[in-house]
Amino acid sequence: MNKAMVFLRAAPTAARDDFQQAVLAMARTGLAAPLPGEAITVNLVRMPPEHLPYRPPSDSSVGLTPEYDVIVEIWSPRSALSVASDVRKELADRVSVFHAFAVTETLIYHRRDFPQGQPSTGVKLIGRLMFHADMPDSAVGRSWALHAGLAGRVHTGSARYVQNWVDGALTDPCPPTRGMPIMHFPTEREFLEQFVDSPRGMQEILQDTAHFVAGGPRFYTTEYIIRPLA
Repeated sequence: MNKAMVFLRAAPTAARDDFQQAVLAMARTGLAAPLPGEAITVNLVRMPPEHLPYRPPSDSSVGLTPEYDVIVEIWSPRSALSVASDVRKELADRVSVFHAFAVTETLIYHRRDFPQGQPSTGVKLIGRLMFHADMPDSAVGRSWALHAGLAGRVHTGSARYVQNWVDGALTDPCPPTRGMPIMHFPTEREFLEQFVDSPRGMQEILQDTAHFVAGGPRFYTTEYIIRPLA
């Protein structure tokens, strides 16, 4: 199964809320009839909570509208390029930014169930990372895989964690991106109060990721599972 991740921002003439609803409508009815096994999830990007459990010192986005309005995930037997092209055709001139990537998804854990659907509960955190430029993919892959165990121990409030390795950009230009982590917290309270198990755990996460992560934004979203994975 191939996976595409598509990052969208509305055209300047479109209201953000209207654009988000238009993408939901497109996902439900506008795309071609799905092939067996094809799935789609739409993530509506929201303003970051006022009191984040952690904000990187380099984060200058406080109070600013997020870079994207919607992030779409599509799994398909077709190529990632093909499905991303379908999304672009449907939205046409309603977007000002269209960044699409082919990724390889690895489920690290789904350790407890939570209500999923339209919308799912809680907060879904999606990152767009750059790793250190002098590190080969093999070294980054090992570091990210080893990080998974630490993340599972420290991020006690998260129910699901996925690592998406970027195989390539599908549109030009796209921001440099090599990895897209996704972490779902079933409730707002668990995100705010159980993002990490302790201040010491937070320091462990920061020290570990510093070895391979150069930086990158993250987005706080509400998930709408339009067609679930079989």
